[in-house]
Amino acid sequence: MLIQEKIQIGSCFTQQELTLLYQKSSTNKAVQKAYNFLSYRSHSRKELYDKLCRSFDSDCAEAACRKMEDIGLLNDEEFCKAKAEYLINVKKCSLDETRLKLLTLGINKDIIECCIESCSEDTQMDNLLHLLQTKYRTKLDNPQKVIVSLMRKGFRYGEIRAALQTLDIETEDENQWL
Repeated sequence: MLIQEKIQIGSCFTQQELTLLYQKSSTNKAVQKAYNFLSYRSHSRKELYDKLCRSFDSDCAEAACRKMEDIGLLNDEEFCKAKAEYLINVKKCSLDETRLKLLTLGINKDIIECCIESCSEDTQMDNLLHLLQTKYRTKLDNPQKVIVSLMRKGFRYGEIRAALQTLDIETEDENQWL
């Protein structure tokens, strides 16, 4: 920064010039911190902005986010696709739970819908079957508790019931869930 601004020993500055230099220095530090954050994992724009605002003012954080977008290191669409794929295919989350998690990361609703619409109902059913055969395998003697737990995870009753029927597991009175 000293070389870029051609600052030499003994230079005198006005208060405005010092304020401008301080702002440029803070922005450069915010950009370096953004590089550091993005070197560990990708972030949404809002997530990165919020992290940078912990150490810098909003103008510096905004400038750093803009720079990361300009050079292609920060892209909400790509982040959303990767995160949605991870949540659905690896973590076996429901589509509704995935939507909610992406919303909390600051992703726009339109972007989320574009990313999630590619996931089919078959994926939902596969995730449900996988959860029933692994995580909930020992709890299937009480299907009502399993249904309630899966509904809290964002799966719909009809999907859960279909998955249980696929595994030949009987549920009690279906009218209690309607």
